[in-house]
Amino acid sequence: MLVNSFDTKYSQTALKYESLDNNFTSILSKNKNFSRIFTSTVENKTLKLSTDISLRSDITGQVINTVLTHDYNSPHYLYYMGDIFKKDLVNSQLKQYRQHGVEIINSPKKQSFCDVIKILDKILSKILKKNFIFVFTDPQIQNNKNFLLDQKSYKNNINKYVKSFKEIVKTPFSLNLEKNFFSKDYHQDIFFYVYSTKSKKILAQGGGYRYHKNKKEIEGFGFSCNVDYLADLI
Repeated sequence: MLVNSFDTKYSQTALKYESLDNNFTSILSKNKNFSRIFTSTVENKTLKLSTDISLRSDITGQVINTVLTHDYNSPHYLYYMGDIFKKDLVNSQLKQYRQHGVEIINSPKKQSFCDVIKILDKILSKILKKNFIFVFTDPQIQNNKNFLLDQKSYKNNINKYVKSFKEIVKTPFSLNLEKNFFSKDYHQDIFFYVYSTKSKKILAQGGGYRYHKNKKEIEGFGFSCNVDYLADLI
């Protein structure tokens, strides 16, 4: 029996989702470094439902735990498609979202950043042409300046990543210095999000992370796309 948060796509809407899935897999499957992984709905105790069942609100944690369990020393280039379940901010009901994502684990951070940006830019360019913008912020910022970053300052991690970004893609970008702006708890060094010039919804987000568990340590870089929001724009 399906819970009421499951959604069924049909007709033209279903074709949009199929097109987005095909676009994502066609780009990643051509890259021989990457392997596709299967993700499944798992328990997440941070979400309280009216039943004993809890559902995943993010996939990155599942990927990290899988790598830690198997081979945490080797590099991993992974991509996935799956569903997540989040509380609606207005009515607190659980809603289902479709997610596409990429995770690069145990590879040099600068190169991982470049690989992630190239892939995400290619995916979004094919769907939205150039009607989108990247926004960068540093999750470790400790001050409370209102907005914008002094680009001449090198006391942060943003400048080195922005320099690489400008070298590999021509997509517009902006900087945000608001403390903890949209950052997930597990991001360090750099966090970015993407929105369309036609919509203020966050279409994709990502960044670098470092994770320790039972004396095991991994470093990763990745992104996830909200497929539902992308479908609204095509």
